[in-house]
Amino acid sequence: MNPKATISCSCGCMFQAAFQNGSLDTPPQCPQCKAIMDKTSWKSLWDSMASLADFNYHILKWNSERNEPRMLVPAITVSTLGD
Repeated sequence: MNPKATISCSCGCMFQAAFQNGSLDTPPQCPQCKAIMDKTSWKSLWDSMASLADFNYHILKWNSERNEPRMLVPAITVSTLGD
């Protein structure tokens, strides 16, 4: 599983940041306005993506070891309210 976060920048641009080929040391940068996410915010988002990857890893493991249902979570969608 390769968790990706869809980021909505204040300039109106939407882009993705990937866990698998990303780096905790390099916060995402908006491709349009070049704003860079705060390192504390990026760490929090990184931890969330890591938790989702761990969850799916364990679901696959438990499916093969204990024959538990294989119920993966490919995406979590969060709706936010506009200002």
